[in-house]
Amino acid sequence: AGARPGPTGSWPGSPALPLPVVYSDDLGFAAVDPEVAAVVRAAVDRLVAAGTVRLLERDAGLLDPVDAWTAVRGGAPDDPAAVRVRRANDERLAALLGGGVLLLTPATPNRPHGHEGPGDLYSTALTWAFNLSGHPAASLPAGFTADGCPVGLQVVAPHGADLRLAAAARTLEDALPAARRPPGAGEQ
Repeated sequence: AGARPGPTGSWPGSPALPLPVVYSDDLGFAAVDPEVAAVVRAAVDRLVAAGTVRLLERDAGLLDPVDAWTAVRGGAPDDPAAVRVRRANDERLAALLGGGVLLLTPATPNRPHGHEGPGDLYSTALTWAFNLSGHPAASLPAGFTADGCPVGLQVVAPHGADLRLAAAARTLEDALPAARRPPGAGEQ
């Protein structure tokens, strides 16, 4: 008995290091808070320095999925414009994630919003493309902004690589030291 290989042919467990990754702070379309991007980039740089990841130069630019997401959520998944965006992004993601490459991005483009809601800010802009495409993704703690807001690192894997994503996320999280809030941040 025992574990079976996943759909990608790899066994669950510790992946070979360094993991090949592509980093994008905005996926080519999102307006990302510069401090959020800096916190995530610093986490990626720590992973590179630890020998956990190896950055690849690949274009991570996607089409903005907001209209496609809105169409799907509104009950019009066959809207021609939405289908075009989804197909184009699926093709771009297949090329980007080919060979088992992982994609790293901020989990959200901005700081968390308060209880009043996000207002005009879309905190989910960097997850929509993967909600539409079905790529497995996970969010890990990356650190905090200077004022104590938590920031997440999103990890995206190729289709069918759910077990590989789980193993990679565990490896990445283990390689990142626990993020600490800046002194005095979040106190009232």
